Amino acid sequence: MSNRVKKQHYLSRNYLENFSTPTKKKDLLWVRDVTKRWRESRPENEAFERDFQSLIDEEGNKSDALEIALAPIEGDFKTLIRQIEKTRCVPRSQEGLGTLLSVMGLFAIRIPRVRERFKQFASESMEKTMGLLLKDKVTFENQIAKAHKDGYLEKDTVSYENMLSFHQEKKYVLKHDPMWILEELFKKAALITDYLSFRNWMVVEAPGPLLVTSSKPVNPFWAMSLPFQLRGKVPFIDPKSFSAHPTVSACYTPYNEVTDMFPSFLPGFGSLNSIVVFPLTPCLALIGSWSPLPAYGKIDYYTAQAINWVTTNSDADYIYSSKKLDPLPWRSSFAPYLQEYHAHLGSRLLTYKN
Repeated sequence: MSNRVKKQHYLSRNYLENFSTPTKKKDLLWVRDVTKRWRESRPENEAFERDFQSLIDEEGNKSDALEIALAPIEGDFKTLIRQIEKTRCVPRSQEGLGTLLSVMGLFAIRIPRVRERFKQFASESMEKTMGLLLKDKVTFENQIAKAHKDGYLEKDTVSYENMLSFHQEKKYVLKHDPMWILEELFKKAALITDYLSFRNWMVVEAPGPLLVTSSKPVNPFWAMSLPFQLRGKVPFIDPKSFSAHPTVSACYTPYNEVTDMFPSFLPGFGSLNSIVVFPLTPCLALIGSWSPLPAYGKIDYYTAQAINWVTTNSDADYIYSSKKLDPLPWRSSFAPYLQEYHAHLGSRLLTYKN
């Protein structure tokens, strides 16, 4: 077992290398963490956790089978980025495009913060179930009797009073099956990939190495902002009013920087009024839309910084850049540049008939 993969990356090393600066000794990657401080690092030392996607059997033995199975796909992903740099368009083959979108689906959700949301959601669900079970003594005893009848419990069991005290005083620790969490992550990644496959995609080029990436690099974004005269005057839906799964609903994914131009939480990957952005290199990014798009386009400085704002403020913990950016050159007020760019693309592709 000494040959096991210790560093299991949730963002591939090949991807982070695109945002590093080659030097004589190593590839230099600048990282801004949750403390809002920059530090020097290397691609192989970032975006990983020990046993992040290890398979664990009933006896507790860990396997790198999933890590090994994904390695060729991530290798193909590196080749696809080099291809996009040359052709300035997304892969035209079904196989190439499928690989690209599959990796994007993983990058969108296979991250520690989402995994912790799964745990939080499961814990809250169990807590609510316990609360309903202990709502009153009659409900509790009826459920216990049913469990006895179905063979799930022995006859000698805890009393309602003891169980209520146990629950109210939180004399327990909730544990989650890591295999269930991993299975759910990959199921949702497949669902996101399906949504991405229905969109049209284009490559955009910044006027220089302006783009950065983050620990959550694939993100949906609202396609429109409120006009100036309505900002701060129109209340958006409070995401906390919903009770839905955090990976299906956008309610549990807030922007790091709150703004009154659009809702304070991310749209879903299937939301109609949305686009998707994904930085590939410091010069290139992908934009996905439900509307027709050209294969390639150039963006200005402000649109590039709008992409950076989306990438770094969509619930990301870390920013990865080829250079230290202090202060950060983007802010929420740049976001409409990206929305306007997308809107104008659609209008240029419309054909008008007399």
